This record gives sequence, structure tokens and C-alpha cells, in this order.
Amino acid sequence: MITTSQLTLLSKKLNITQSVILREYLQILFLSMLYQQKKSSSIFFKGGTAIHLIYKAPRFSEDLDFTVNMDEKDFLVLIRDTVKKLSQQETIGFKERKTITGKRFLLTLKPGVMPYDIFINLDFSFREKVLIKEKSIIETDYPVLFTSYIHHLSKEELFAEKIRALTSRKKGRDLYDLWYLSTLGINPTMRMIQKKLKYYGLELDGKDPLEKSLGKFTEKDFVRDLQPFVPIKERHDLPRLFSYITSYLRASLVKN
Repeated sequence: MITTSQLTLLSKKLNITQSVILREYLQILFLSMLYQQKKSSSIFFKGGTAIHLIYKAPRFSEDLDFTVNMDEKDFLVLIRDTVKKLSQQETIGFKERKTITGKRFLLTLKPGVMPYDIFINLDFSFREKVLIKEKSIIETDYPVLFTSYIHHLSKEELFAEKIRALTSRKKGRDLYDLWYLSTLGINPTMRMIQKKLKYYGLELDGKDPLEKSLGKFTEKDFVRDLQPFVPIKERHDLPRLFSYITSYLRASLVKN
């Protein structure tokens, strides 16, 4: 359980609002409980929150995303056990949400240190296989104890999934995450990227398809999407960062 003093300290240290701190606390607490469960090694953490927590991207994130390589019946038992264990530490709400594919749940924290609830979406995809399986230890300043590895997608596979996201939607956070992963020297194969696109019936077409995707973004869209997820003192710099990131990605990705 997180205390008022811990909440205040982390908010000042990370230069972000207390509601963001509580959301990240809930994310980390859920991950800790999930990966203590038997068979959890078949559930692979991915997405922007994985890039933030495992690979230390500076931006915060909203939801938790996973690829599941196990039977749905066993998965539901595992999730119920995870939520039961979580409810022994915090007052939470948990319900399934409608989705076209996979499983989605809404996890709500009813914190004693805040007058309002904090919630995150948990998204689980069953439609694809993990290409490169990895596991890591999460180091955190939050009052959460990890006793198990976190199983997750590799940097290369996360990169390929972000390219897929870039071609299918318009979110500034995808630009940011792709740029951050690029700075780590990641270079997934075109075969991996095409596999990720194929799962969703997509393909890269045209001479410079990524140039077309980058051209969809405006500075205004980028700033609006990223603002809640970056440290408060860095928000004024987002317009300049947009210009830099788009130039960087054009130079490093489009020509390849």
C-alpha cells in the first residue's frame, strides 16, 4: 500500500502529478502479482508501458498490454487468482470490458490517499505468437516487491509493433516511443515488421510508407497526446521535440 508521504515524495522526484504516480503504482503492483502466478511465463508484457518500465523511456503510460500464448480457460483462472491476490493489498474494482478481439479488463484502484479512483485498462491479445521471448527484473522506487521475472517482448519486437501502430493510428506517443527505441540502436528486420503487420491484415506499400505515416502527424496532435505523460517541466519543450523526432525518424527510418 502506498502512503501519502510516499505519494508526495515520488510526485516531486519524478516531476509528475500524483494521479500519474498512483496509476503507475497500480500498473507495477498488478505486474508484480501477475508474474508471481504459475504459467505467467506464457503472458508477455508489451506496449508503451513496457518500453517505459523495462527500457526506461522517460514518458509515463496509461494501460498495460500483453500477448498471451496460452489457453483462454487457463488464462482466466490465472487472472482471477491475480486479482484475488491484488485485492488483499488494495481496495480495487475489476470488470471485463467489451472488445472485438482478445480480452480487456478495467482495473480500478480506490486509494485512501486520493478522493477519486484511479483506473487502467488491461489488454490481452491472443492472435499472435511472440517472436523473441525475453525476461527482465523491474527495478522500482514504488513500495512494490518483485519476486519474479517479467516476461516480455524484445526491444526489436516492440519496435516492430510500434511501426505497425504508426501505420494504423495517429498517436503522438507512438512517434515518441519509436524515436526512443531508435536511440537504443534497435534495427528489427523487415521480415519481423511484415509479420507484425500481417497479423492485423496490414502491409507496407508504396515507396516510402513510413514517410506517409509520419506526414499524418501535426505538432498540435503530438503535444496534446504526449502532454499528460511527460514530466511537468518538460511539457513546454514538446513542440521543439516534435520537430526533432520527426526529422530524426525520417533520417533513420524512411531512407532504410
